[in-house]
Amino acid sequence: MPVSFSIVVPTFRREAYLPPLFAAVAHQRASIPETVELLLIDNSPEASARAVAGDAPDFVRYVHEPRTGVARARNRGVTEARGSHVIFLDDDETPAPGWLAAFAAVARKGARAAFGAIEPRFETDPSAPLRAPLDRIFSRRLPAPPGAEVQNLRAWLGSGNSMFARATLTLADPPFDPAFDRGGEDVWLFRQLAEDHRVPMLWCPEARVEEIVPASRATLAFLRARRFSDGQLRCLVESGHGGLRGVARVAFWMAAGAAQLLGHGLLALLTRPFSPARSTRHQLAAWGGAGKLMWWRRRLNRQDD
Repeated sequence: MPVSFSIVVPTFRREAYLPPLFAAVAHQRASIPETVELLLIDNSPEASARAVAGDAPDFVRYVHEPRTGVARARNRGVTEARGSHVIFLDDDETPAPGWLAAFAAVARKGARAAFGAIEPRFETDPSAPLRAPLDRIFSRRLPAPPGAEVQNLRAWLGSGNSMFARATLTLADPPFDPAFDRGGEDVWLFRQLAEDHRVPMLWCPEARVEEIVPASRATLAFLRARRFSDGQLRCLVESGHGGLRGVARVAFWMAAGAAQLLGHGLLALLTRPFSPARSTRHQLAAWGGAGKLMWWRRRLNRQDD
C-alpha cells in the first residue's frame, strides 16, 4: 500500500494559532513526494474555526465535531482520514523544518508508531523557580537514540506530535476511549498498543515541533493542578487492568503516592527559606503524590455517544 499522510489537528477555540500552523505544513508538503492532507477537527459546539478554515490552503479539510472531548475529536479525525498514516498535531504546536520529512522517512521503513520531539515556546518568560518544571511538562526529550524503541518510556509520550499507521489505530475500537475525554485518552491507548499488541514505538527526534505555552499556563497554580491530575491518571489507567493485577498495581502507586506526598511535602517546607526553585520542585512532586492517593475522585466520562 502506498504511503500517504493525514495530519489530524483537533482544535478548540484557538483560531489565532491556526494560520501559522497551516503555513508551516504547506511549506513542508513540497519536501516529500507522498500525498498529504490536513484535517482540522473543530471541537467547539459553535464551530468557531470555520471562518479560519475557509481561508486555509486547499489541502486543509474542515470537519466539525460538536461533541466536545479530546477523545471524540481524535476519533473523528481517524474516521475521516484518507492516508495510510495518521499524524496527530495539536493546535498549539508548530512544526520545525524537516518535521514532515522525518516522519515520512520512518513511515517508508514500516513504522507502526513514532513520536517526535517537542520544545516549549513561552509567550512570556516564566519566573526562575517555574522554568524547570514548565520545561519538563511542555517538552519531549527522550534519553534514546533516533529510531530506538521507546514503549518502555511511554509515560513521557503523548499523542501530540505522533504518527501511527492507520492499521495500528484500528487495533483499539475506538482508538481513543471517550471515557478519557478530559485527558489521558492517549495514555490508555498506548498501554493497549504496548502491552496487549506489542506495537513498537519509535523515537523520531528529527520530527520536532514547538509548543506554545501561554502566560495562563506559566503559573504555579497550573503546575499544581497538572501534577495532581497526572498522579490521578497514573492510578486510573492502572485500575483499567481489572482483577487482582489491577488492584495490585493501583495499591503500589497509591503507596508510592503516599511516600511522595509526605517526603516531598516535608522537603518543600525545609528548602523554602534558601532555595525557592528546589522547594517548588518538591512541592509539585507532593501534588503528584496527592493525585495518586485521590485518584478515585477523578471519574471517567462514561456517557453514551
